[in-house]
Amino acid sequence: MRQLPRSIVISGASSGLGRALALQYAGPGSWLGLLGRDQRRLEAVAARCRALGVDTSIGAFDLSDTAALDSWMRAFDAAHPIDLLIVNAGAFTGNGAAPAMETSEACIATLRVNLEGAIRTVQAAVPMLRARRSGHIAIVGSLAALQPLADAPTYSASKAGLMSYGEAMREWLLPDNVGVSLIYPGHIATGQTSGHVGSLPLMLSADDAAARIKSGLDRRRSFIAFPRRMLWLIRLGRLLPWRARGWFGRGLRFHVDEDAVEIDRRR
Repeated sequence: MRQLPRSIVISGASSGLGRALALQYAGPGSWLGLLGRDQRRLEAVAARCRALGVDTSIGAFDLSDTAALDSWMRAFDAAHPIDLLIVNAGAFTGNGAAPAMETSEACIATLRVNLEGAIRTVQAAVPMLRARRSGHIAIVGSLAALQPLADAPTYSASKAGLMSYGEAMREWLLPDNVGVSLIYPGHIATGQTSGHVGSLPLMLSADDAAARIKSGLDRRRSFIAFPRRMLWLIRLGRLLPWRARGWFGRGLRFHVDEDAVEIDRRR
């Protein structure tokens, strides 16, 4: 019987899916490392987790700060060898109401968080996992990596790039006995979706999504995608010419109200 992870690090743990994942893994006998930029929110999540019987450490810094990230990861691993790293931190940008496009600045910022930040997080933990020849890395992407969203092109590109990186790392780490799981969630009700105006089909709560992810990771599944109905619709749609997909997808279009997103970020 495979042993469940006891030492877990989660990036983007201060809110949304990351917070829900932290609460899923909170329990006696475990240790959680929670990463995020907002120290106040991280401390609030850590307090909730401690109330459930788990010990926690927090790292409040931007993932672009390689020195801080590497130092924190080494110190945490030295005290509590990492069994599972969940790379979850992410940002969302998309086009505004027609004809507004996402700005170049927003595009670059999204790439830096979703792709660069995620890669930095993996790179910070890999040396210790390889040295022990054990451990598991879970990378949270999006179904948008399989079917790009016309209304969120940069977000889609960042997640597609991240999943490609994860696939390559999974093969590269195979001889070291380090597993890599790629996670493709659909729409999740978090602060990222608070500013979406339009259709968000089959949207799940953060708690539901976290439970599905943990269930898949407990089984060490390398591919975790949900909702299954949306996954199969995407797979069927890829058999169609792109113009036909665009025609059928007209009812699923949305735009991003940046003012609403900013309001959520300030809470």
